[in-house]
Amino acid sequence: EHPAMLFYLDNWQSVDPQAFQRMGRGRAIPKKAQNRGLNENYARELLELHTLGVDGGYTQKDVMEVARCFTGWTIRVPGRGGDYEFNPQMHDPGEKTVLGVTIPAGGGVEDGLKVLDIVVAHPSTARFISRRLAERFVADNPPASLVHKMAQTFASTEGDIRAVLKTMFESREFWSEGAYRAKLKTPLDMVASAVRALDADVDFTAALAVKIGELGQPLYRKQEPTGYSNANEEWLNSTALLARMNFAQALAANNLPGVRVDVNRVVKGKQPEP
Repeated sequence: EHPAMLFYLDNWQSVDPQAFQRMGRGRAIPKKAQNRGLNENYARELLELHTLGVDGGYTQKDVMEVARCFTGWTIRVPGRGGDYEFNPQMHDPGEKTVLGVTIPAGGGVEDGLKVLDIVVAHPSTARFISRRLAERFVADNPPASLVHKMAQTFASTEGDIRAVLKTMFESREFWSEGAYRAKLKTPLDMVASAVRALDADVDFTAALAVKIGELGQPLYRKQEPTGYSNANEEWLNSTALLARMNFAQALAANNLPGVRVDVNRVVKGKQPEP
């Protein structure tokens, strides 16, 4: 329902192609309205990036059916930063079939909610999300045994991410020698954790945002819907490591405008200056 996702993936303009005929009732339909119709972007990314994964077993027909289910999920006054709303006049009320499950005709907003129930219960979703979490916290190529255990927890708890993470953190694989220091922090994580570790006083964050961008992860600038990578190879090279060291030096030396570090507070045995 987030307006940013509805806008970015064009679902706020996705409409049942027959909707304007139903609403027109014999009146002339504006040409701009005639050009609007079903948009598959939101449905495709929901299945490919957020639930089943690209090899999760869905078809082009499933994408179209999911898109039909989400017609009417739109934004109130989008030009003025409006919130999510469901517009029943834009919705396709016909029967749909998603991943083999029939959604009866005559539904409204509950059609989209039913899609979410269907994809959460699908075994591909359990495997896909479990692997992504393991890639984030354990290794770029996490052990299949760990992913399997996490997926079992996901399925048995109906998608309880807290339970899935608990399974991961308590696993033998997470605490194994192979997982020790196997992951490199992204620039955002590195900068944020460094500021926290030094208990820095932050009056404004512009300088930190600039540094994150210089390290290769500018905030809100990733154009592809996949987001920034968690893989080490994305961030591990000589230039990036030098930039990280320079950031650490600038932070500790109080050379970042708006950010102040009292080194005495984090050096053992030293007291703050009066």
